[in-house]
Amino acid sequence: MIKLEKPDMEQKDIIDVCIDNLKKEPTLSNIKRSRAFIERKSSTYNTLGERGELGKIPVHSKVLGGATKDDMVWIYDKKFVRDGGRSYYDKIMKIPPFARCPFCGVRRVSTLDHYLAKTEYPIFAITPNNLIASCADCNKKKSNLVYKNREDELFHPYYDEFDDEIWLKAKVMFKNEILFEFYVEKPENWTDEKYTRAKNHFDKLELNNLYISHAAEEFSECQYSLKRIYETGGNDLVQVELLDRIKEHRSNMKNTWRAALYEGLLNSKDFFDIYLGGRSN
Repeated sequence: MIKLEKPDMEQKDIIDVCIDNLKKEPTLSNIKRSRAFIERKSSTYNTLGERGELGKIPVHSKVLGGATKDDMVWIYDKKFVRDGGRSYYDKIMKIPPFARCPFCGVRRVSTLDHYLAKTEYPIFAITPNNLIASCADCNKKKSNLVYKNREDELFHPYYDEFDDEIWLKAKVMFKNEILFEFYVEKPENWTDEKYTRAKNHFDKLELNNLYISHAAEEFSECQYSLKRIYETGGNDLVQVELLDRIKEHRSNMKNTWRAALYEGLLNSKDFFDIYLGGRSN
């Protein structure tokens, strides 16, 4: 989960480019009558986001002034994504460093996700702080999720900091082959609410399965070098190597699946006694 800088753009400018040359009625008239309310609510969204209170926003199907859900969804699909607003779409797509999805931290971004789904919260269909570059898989798993309470809210890349403590862990076992399992461990300084949110995010986006597949590939590529190090200097030298890899992978982010993997290996008795030591289980 990666914290991102908020989009540096104004709601009024996005509305301007989206209705420029728009001839579709009654959508044009509806948006014009609702634009002041949309701009006001965009500011409210940012205020509530900073306070961690986005869950207070009710589901709705109409926008004060006349715009309907269909109007707002159409404006996003036809004008923001494909027409005048495309330059804003592209700018938001470029926000994540290395084009990496902020929700999973692994896959490449390929679409924009509405943190509050546009079908359930249409007033925010073209609100920049509600639009987050993500991978298609995370976008699909989030779908039109409605948050019933704060604990249900997934990580919001513009407002939430989830890399302040180490919470992503991996368990490594040996049962005729190396097995991995990733999980969320509550840091001592975290509240129960924050821990529950991280766990819900992890479970909802099925990150364990994603990280397991990458860990299996990573281990298949590094096992030869780890065995050679063991043959040279035994457990002590392997531990030094694993500590170096953990430090390297946590140099920019505390919670990466690679850092968790190597820490899991470091803490695995099976890995040292059975896999490296050759003792049968």
